[in-house]
Amino acid sequence: MSVNLSTPSTTTQSQVYSAHLRNALLPELENTRQRLLTVETDIAEYALLKDNLVGLQKEQGKEVNTMSEMGAGIWVHTTIPDISVITLDLGFDLHLEMPLADAEEYVKKKLEILKKKRDSLSQKEEFLVWQIGQFQGAMA
Repeated sequence: MSVNLSTPSTTTQSQVYSAHLRNALLPELENTRQRLLTVETDIAEYALLKDNLVGLQKEQGKEVNTMSEMGAGIWVHTTIPDISVITLDLGFDLHLEMPLADAEEYVKKKLEILKKKRDSLSQKEEFLVWQIGQFQGAMA
């Protein structure tokens, strides 16, 4: 004769925990990790832009020879006669012309915002991992 040690309420509670893990916590963790990856990519792009703007500041008043991508991996040699004003692509098909110094300030502020967002997402990820561990421990 076999004895079932789990009561209906324990089984039901385990099923509720399992469903919450599958339907809420694990998808939220995956979503948070995807968003974190996107923010990390944005930080890398803006850090590169900041470095490029610093390089342009050193060339102020000079003509700049560079390579420009036309699209689809096609590059051409270009000469930029005046780099005192640049155009930033803000996304959503919005472009903003601004002086080089203002663009550098904008990029610094954007980097600060992105780093705060990264920190917030990292904390959320850590909390979700902890929650998942708690649920898995309760189900064991």
